[in-house]
Amino acid sequence: MADTPEPTSRRKGGIDLDSMSAQELTALIEAAEAKRTAKQQEARTALIEEFRSKAAEIGLELNSLIPAAATPSSQGPARRTRRDAGGSVAVRFRGPNGETWSGRGRMPRWLSAMEASGRKREEFRI
Repeated sequence: MADTPEPTSRRKGGIDLDSMSAQELTALIEAAEAKRTAKQQEARTALIEEFRSKAAEIGLELNSLIPAAATPSSQGPARRTRRDAGGSVAVRFRGPNGETWSGRGRMPRWLSAMEASGRKREEFRI
């Protein structure tokens, strides 16, 4: 038979993962993630510079084409949060047995049943 590697051995790029301790594996993962982040940043910077030079060739500035890409450190537009995020929402509908619904999320069963029986949602608006 041909010489085949042992199936339980996990060698990646000359590193024997099976012989490493958990602490060594954690350090390896952190180093690999840091290297990946650095390479992504280098590629991003190179791409922005390439776009900037191509824009200059046709007489434009990159800032006028893509304002968010003007600074290499920007990560895109900031995410906006709702003013009422995390707070309670006022009740907008009340059922015949005192059930309530704010009008957000999935429609409650009691209201679905009422609408299925021919009643209008507006009948239950507070």
